[in-house]
Amino acid sequence: MTQPNSFPRRSDLLDQMQRANRFAWSLLFFELVLIAIVSVLIDWGWVMREPLTSSVAIAATVWPMLTSIALHWATKKKRIEDLKEATRFGIYDKYSLQKLFRETLAKLRLPEENLPVYIMASTSMNAASMHVGFGSLFKSLNGIYLNRQVLHKLNPAEIQDLMGHELGHQYKYYLVIDRFRIVTIVLGALLGILAVSRIGLDGYAGYMLLMGATGVAWWLSSLPYRYNAQAIEYLCDDFGAQVGGVAVSIHGLLKVGLSLEVECAVMQQAILSKVAGNFNPSDLVEAIGASIPYGHATREEIEERVKRELGQRAAGQSKSLMGLLRYMWNSDLDADAAVELEQEAKKFAKLQSLPRLDWELLLSNPTQIQFNEEELRQLVRLIESYPNKLLFRVPEEPSDAHPPMRSRILYLWHNRREIEG
Repeated sequence: MTQPNSFPRRSDLLDQMQRANRFAWSLLFFELVLIAIVSVLIDWGWVMREPLTSSVAIAATVWPMLTSIALHWATKKKRIEDLKEATRFGIYDKYSLQKLFRETLAKLRLPEENLPVYIMASTSMNAASMHVGFGSLFKSLNGIYLNRQVLHKLNPAEIQDLMGHELGHQYKYYLVIDRFRIVTIVLGALLGILAVSRIGLDGYAGYMLLMGATGVAWWLSSLPYRYNAQAIEYLCDDFGAQVGGVAVSIHGLLKVGLSLEVECAVMQQAILSKVAGNFNPSDLVEAIGASIPYGHATREEIEERVKRELGQRAAGQSKSLMGLLRYMWNSDLDADAAVELEQEAKKFAKLQSLPRLDWELLLSNPTQIQFNEEELRQLVRLIESYPNKLLFRVPEEPSDAHPPMRSRILYLWHNRREIEG
């Protein structure tokens, strides 16, 4: 079990990534060998005689990935260069964001390769990096994605830190097998064709074998990431901190943690409210998200907005024929999702009763998250002195791809000389 105040050494993480990519290269070579073997075993004459069945086998592998890409493609986003002249996000416009990105590339000594930076219409304090791994196919989706909310809550140095983190995923700390997902796709498709050519799709066993064969390919390719996800996140925090320093990174993490804490509390209150029963789970979550404003707002202000939004939507619902049909078709699924959502809300409620560090008392200005070096020492000392107290009341699972927030802060602080060097 991970200790509350545990954090890795930078040198150990760098060694881990080297080992992980050596294994990833070996795994990629193994996949290519499997492709050659399976290609020999397939009866290509049967494939030509049974094009429909072969297509089903291929679709079983390709469809989930293509669906994910299509959903991402359809998600509302805007490349910085395509923003309107008058568009502003807090203190930023398109030109200031472009300038910040160019400066970030220069500070990290990265090439200017016209990597897209997209703005996503989301109120969540988050960002992402995407590399499809299909070579030149869908290349326009490769890039950095900044949720609009971060532009309202982070200062320029913190935005550059965030950009640096995501650039770490793009250029520095990634697993090579993820850049060759097309190899996994080909292997899964060939395994599927081999399976159905031997057994067919006439019975249940054929479909199970097809799903199992294609699942093996994805399971193989995901092995390196499952064991190294947290190491990658630590090192990308590290890479971001090389832009403006460790203090800037810690300030950004604290702001993200506070925002998530408020979101969790608001979500818990809304899910357990009386009016929540008028919505199916997906509509409820969408309504809550739509109620959270961009920029700074107190928890009480957000809760009032959510309460008002849910009340208005509940009052405006009509019992139309389509609504009735939807209820009849999805009622069981909605019921299961509602139970799961309520369980999550109860987890959030339990978090509210757990002891939390009052680290905000260290701030010289309570309205601004800004520490000098001595105050950061006090913050770290406080975190390490109370390992069983929460830094934020947000759910953090040991299996999460992102390490706990306190561990990320401790990693940055205790490795700061190597990072800033």
